[in-house]
Amino acid sequence: MQNDSMTLLEFFGFVEQPFAATADPAYYYATNAHRECLYHLWNTVDERHGIAVVLGNYGTGKTTLLRKLLTGTRTQPERYNTAVIASPIPSWTSFSLLESVVTQFGLRPETRSFVAYMESLYNYLLSKRDRINTLIIDDAQNLNKRGQLELLRLVQNLETSQHKLINLILFAQLEWIHVLRAAPNFEQRVNMTYTLGPLSARDTRNLIDFRLRRAGASEQGPHFDDDAVRAIHEYAEGSARVTVTICRNALLTAYQLGTRQIGKAIVLHTIQKTTLPDPERQSRLAASLAAPAAPREPAAENVVEVEFSGEAAARRRGPSVQNVRANQLLMKAARANPDKALFVDIHDNAL
Repeated sequence: MQNDSMTLLEFFGFVEQPFAATADPAYYYATNAHRECLYHLWNTVDERHGIAVVLGNYGTGKTTLLRKLLTGTRTQPERYNTAVIASPIPSWTSFSLLESVVTQFGLRPETRSFVAYMESLYNYLLSKRDRINTLIIDDAQNLNKRGQLELLRLVQNLETSQHKLINLILFAQLEWIHVLRAAPNFEQRVNMTYTLGPLSARDTRNLIDFRLRRAGASEQGPHFDDDAVRAIHEYAEGSARVTVTICRNALLTAYQLGTRQIGKAIVLHTIQKTTLPDPERQSRLAASLAAPAAPREPAAENVVEVEFSGEAAARRRGPSVQNVRANQLLMKAARANPDKALFVDIHDNAL
């Protein structure tokens, strides 16, 4: 076991937590899909094309993309004027939504009426027409009423003879597709729709390595072996958010054991002890891990790779003596410390 006076960050040699729960743009790992999506978003913003929609299930990186875009606009305030509605309330009327839009741009109309608010917004955007005005809405699937989308259509129609006065960038769950299709007047004005899918197995490995290096880990820092990464990917089903959560909790387990080698046993224990009980999902995971591993995917062009050398490179090639020893230590600790209730029996191929 590690020295109780040593913190987790010190033990692993981190400057900060690599798997924090917040969507820190500094820890943004860009897959090819994320880079392509961000490219299209910037094109929509810079060319003032109007409306862009990003769709994806929970944990596919929508909020991280939003923050990346927002960070970019806020570094150039002389060029960009951006407002954000973080999570609209489903019960909002169209006027409530308009109030929120106006408020986020810092406006306080004297008369509380639809006409007064629209005039105030139009005059404000007109006065800022030398900058690129953009409204970003997260959790846009909460806007499921026709009146809400009609209001956004009216706002986006504000324009000069040269260009739109405001862009709308909307991030939503896949369920919002049905709402969009039921509002053709709005859907037909969408310039770009991008759907984010789950991480590939290779992306899961790259995300983990990227975050470890970003947090300051050296070659002697924590290492997730290939079986551990495979278990994480299979359970997370390609969700970046779930991947980060499992990695964060797996680091804590490894820290309790005093090992920097994180194998499948640690990951399986982490999943069993720190996630909601889901026998069906755990059975699928066990069956998947029992099957032969798929061949490694070839490196894709422009994929961010983390370079390793020496001992770290040898560890990347597959299970090592250190990995096996780490798993043995885990099992030994579980049996030697039953009173602490830290562990249960962990089998290589089942939870």
